[in-house]
Amino acid sequence: MKKTILFLALLAMITCVLTVCVSAQDDLFNIPTAATADQLEERIMAIATYRPDNITSQEQAMAYMEKQLTAMKTIAELMLKCEDATDEQKDTAREIKLHAILMDADPSDLDKTIATIEAYQKELAGAKSDLQYTAQVIVFQIKLQKIIMPARTGQPGDHIANFKKGFEEVKTFLATNEFKPDYARLTMTFLQVAEVLDENGDEGLLKFVITELKPILEKSEVEEARKVLAVMEGQLRFAALPGSEFELQCVLLDGKKLDIKDFRGKVVLVDFWATWCGPCRMAIPVMKSLYDKYHDKGFELIAYSCDDDLDDLKEFEAESPHAWNVASVVMSVEAELTDYSTYYGIPAYPTFVLTGTDGKVLHVTHGINEIAEKLAEMFQ
Repeated sequence: MKKTILFLALLAMITCVLTVCVSAQDDLFNIPTAATADQLEERIMAIATYRPDNITSQEQAMAYMEKQLTAMKTIAELMLKCEDATDEQKDTAREIKLHAILMDADPSDLDKTIATIEAYQKELAGAKSDLQYTAQVIVFQIKLQKIIMPARTGQPGDHIANFKKGFEEVKTFLATNEFKPDYARLTMTFLQVAEVLDENGDEGLLKFVITELKPILEKSEVEEARKVLAVMEGQLRFAALPGSEFELQCVLLDGKKLDIKDFRGKVVLVDFWATWCGPCRMAIPVMKSLYDKYHDKGFELIAYSCDDDLDDLKEFEAESPHAWNVASVVMSVEAELTDYSTYYGIPAYPTFVLTGTDGKVLHVTHGINEIAEKLAEMFQ
């Protein structure tokens, strides 16, 4: 399965778009050593897109993929020796070799994989693209995997100290190199792992990572860096929600603007949700019962839809209209209001934020049953 996923990733990364003209009788895997770069490029696409119809077992599929990989590596080596190969064609060959290393990797010996990639980086120094930086990102991610796996499986060790040590290496790399789009994925991975390792926030690991990365990202003009910054700032706000005053201005489906401050003196539940979210839909019957039970006692509900497709939301509400306030992030942004799902770094849907009569956050959860318990205590 691991090799299947990696092989699909390899094919997705190949950027050639040539029309393939290889006859059914031609042996795809008989690679002509005297072929031109264009012929080799055509053969890459032919092998990548060919689907044999005689494979009936997983063993046969794995054997065929091994055959594909061997052919791809052979072509890559030939391409790099071709005098007529363009820089783009050579980078395609280098990319094939990089992903072949990952496909050949032994999950039980990640140190060997790291050493192999680091050795290959010397060859990538001649690449015209950002492959050498991509390789470095992969190395960092493998090192991070070595840290997170023992923690997840309950193995002994100072996992947070190991994480911080690995993070220092990444921080130095980011500080001394121009920010590339691939680095956004790397920084997001570190943020996610920080949350996993410090689930309760006792170590302040997420805040530590954000505080260290923020000055580096602020220096970059790359769009991906700006997006990561927005996510990080949202995560800090989300972590600080309990006990803080909650802000929310939005546009309802009927076009009216709503400010949560208009509900001061009432208990308010804000539901960050989307129509395509199964758990969000499953929570609606409970939300209805809570609204019916407590609305007359001073309870308000704002369903803040994070749907990108406004038509989907309108259609959903037309079929199952709700008595409470339904807001749209699309309509709100169009009205030049803040996207609060991003502003607060909402990590998943649904996310429920319960505020008290003073407008301060009482509870944050992904489970509607927890909200039901809180409301029962408040309105008893």
